[in-house]
Amino acid sequence: MARAIKVAGSTKKPKKATVSVASIRENRNKDLSPNWTNVDGMTASEYRIHHHYAMQYYNIQFSGKDMKPAVLKWMEQNNYEPSIIKAFKSSKDWRCSTTMGAVANCLLKGMPEQRDDFNNGKNTREWLDQAILNVIDDGRSDIEEDDEIPAKPNNVVNIQERMKETAGRMTEDIEEYLDNWISSPNTFDPKQIKVLAILKSKEAKAGHARIIKEYYANGMAEISEAIAGTDEQLKEGYSNKSKKHLTNLLTFFKEIDSACSMLMEEAKVTRKPRAKKAVSKDKLVEKLKFLKTFEPLKLVSVNPTELLNSKEVWTFNTKTRKLGKYIADPLQGPITVKGSSLVGYDEHNSIQKTIRNPEQKLKEFKAAGKIELRKFLDNINATDTKMTGRINEDIILLKVS
Repeated sequence: MARAIKVAGSTKKPKKATVSVASIRENRNKDLSPNWTNVDGMTASEYRIHHHYAMQYYNIQFSGKDMKPAVLKWMEQNNYEPSIIKAFKSSKDWRCSTTMGAVANCLLKGMPEQRDDFNNGKNTREWLDQAILNVIDDGRSDIEEDDEIPAKPNNVVNIQERMKETAGRMTEDIEEYLDNWISSPNTFDPKQIKVLAILKSKEAKAGHARIIKEYYANGMAEISEAIAGTDEQLKEGYSNKSKKHLTNLLTFFKEIDSACSMLMEEAKVTRKPRAKKAVSKDKLVEKLKFLKTFEPLKLVSVNPTELLNSKEVWTFNTKTRKLGKYIADPLQGPITVKGSSLVGYDEHNSIQKTIRNPEQKLKEFKAAGKIELRKFLDNINATDTKMTGRINEDIILLKVS
């Protein structure tokens, strides 16, 4: 296990605090959800701050789908009609917002439905009642009455959830330093903490870094706002910390953000390029336009896939009566097809000539052997013309080798 980096001025690994206000650690062995047992003794300011962190906890940790069971449990405990519970349960999971689940969870744990000194005295239960009715109304077409909803195994964990759990375990040392800031802000020195080294020692990948970066983004934004002093609730909530303490914590959050960004950028540099899927031969020649048969001279083209990676290609233009030979370029070859043209041929030695008596000359061509074909064009008394590589509907693909 990698050794934890020590905070300056400390000779021991930072001791964990029992409460964290800067972030919420992922710890499976403890119930870290907001506690409402002492809510009656809270002042208006304390209640606002506690409510703020309760909502933040559920929004960071869970999705609306995760929180839907809490809403259903709250509905059952508050004697909703079975038909209403069934209608809410049958709606698409994404219709349940994280805020609905957070409110339901907090109400189940003892949060009061209404306080005169909070949110203008509005009743939280009434808000949740209306939100549930909105979900049911919007989701009437989600599930037909006769449709059966397939059961999903409870023990199935998707890749995203598994990545989130792993990323959470990678932040244990980071959380200890945050606890140190809470308990001993005077000895907290963010310059002595190398977050990148911590994450690399945990073998954090780009996916983990992205989750960790997002996880601490809210804390960084909150401390920035607390330093600015624009939010009265945050100003009051952090009143027991000096500006230097807050600045040190902000520096630490920025170090976390920077380390995660570096891991994500490094992954782009070292990522292997995706292997290109092999394209079929038929796909490569599908845009090639050529003349399949020419009845007057009894000519039939070869299969165009034979052109791929060839050394020599003979063509005959039925319109211009030109007989041509493509020869592969020794440096760029072999000959292959690109779109509607041939490429990879020797532009200097690939030539064509006009033949006066196509019927006789092509008969000789068909009968010629490999050695005779080498001098076949040389024996035609006509002017050489360079080949262009373009194949069209007038051209027969005579021979390929």
